[in-house]
Amino acid sequence: MSLDLLLPYLACPVSGDPLRVEGACLVSTRGARYPIIDGVPRLLPPDLLGPLLREAFPARLAADSALAAQIEAAASAPPEPEVQATLTAYNLQHVEMADEALPVDDWRATWDRFQPGLPPAAFADQAVLEIGSGEGRHASLVGGAAKLMVGLDLSRGVELARARDDRRHVFFVQGDLRRPPFRPGAFDALYSNGVLHHTPDPGASFKAVTPLVRAGGRVSVWVYGLDEMRLSYRLSHLTWLRPLTNRMPKSAQVATAWGLTAAVEAALWTPARALDRLGRPDLAARLPYHDAAARPWRYKLRRMFDRLNPPITHYLSRADLEGWMAGFEAVEILNTEGQGWCARGVVA
Repeated sequence: MSLDLLLPYLACPVSGDPLRVEGACLVSTRGARYPIIDGVPRLLPPDLLGPLLREAFPARLAADSALAAQIEAAASAPPEPEVQATLTAYNLQHVEMADEALPVDDWRATWDRFQPGLPPAAFADQAVLEIGSGEGRHASLVGGAAKLMVGLDLSRGVELARARDDRRHVFFVQGDLRRPPFRPGAFDALYSNGVLHHTPDPGASFKAVTPLVRAGGRVSVWVYGLDEMRLSYRLSHLTWLRPLTNRMPKSAQVATAWGLTAAVEAALWTPARALDRLGRPDLAARLPYHDAAARPWRYKLRRMFDRLNPPITHYLSRADLEGWMAGFEAVEILNTEGQGWCARGVVA
């Protein structure tokens, strides 16, 4: 895939310098090298790029002596443990546990909940950046309208997203949102669904990415909240269990997610399917999370694992988001059906 359309938007995540394509790498004017692997620019700062390459792509690291020297020079600055754990955690979720069939209807349903009144078509003819694109579910929707669609993610979910979506104007970049590899003011719009609350400091993360949008451009983010939310939503986050599961190895987290999914299957989803078969969908709809009853087991397990997996989780309040949006125009803070907060505004 050609990066010609993407290059004008990119910048070195360390220096902010422009980048050029040199073989299978992007290279800054100061010589910093970032590999392009499986069609994805890996624009992680060296402290994160080194661990990724050593774990997932050792052959690529061994084949590029200049890149290896750069990584070795950065070895004295290890990544923050929580950030490294987040990178690894989502590699498992987005690659090894990926849905076998694409639940596009679910992707659209979650988009409509996270971004009420803002359909993907609203991004027509714009250059759009998604912060935390994961497996590319919402980028696939917005990419149908946008002039340019770019998904940024810390994890290897970018590989799955790239494999699923090879449209010429859609790109996925692996990078750290706190050191974003893009030029300031490059984008017409930015959105983020369910990601900022998984960073060490969500407010600081928001401030790191919003300068990427031009004046007059739109920013819209969705984050977890507990205040003013539905009881079923608050319970589903398993906040009482997180202190234990955060210390578990991933295999134990998967096993715990399996057990919890089986329990919900017996208590909620099996009765919901039975009520549907009996011609009482009205009663089935009263059960929490009835909309997942007919989904495949893998879908359910993966989303239960998502409740246990993140090493960092914050829950934001309306006041938090009002502080984030200070200085924006046309600000909205929306309670999205009792299942989180959407904050949006226009860059002044």
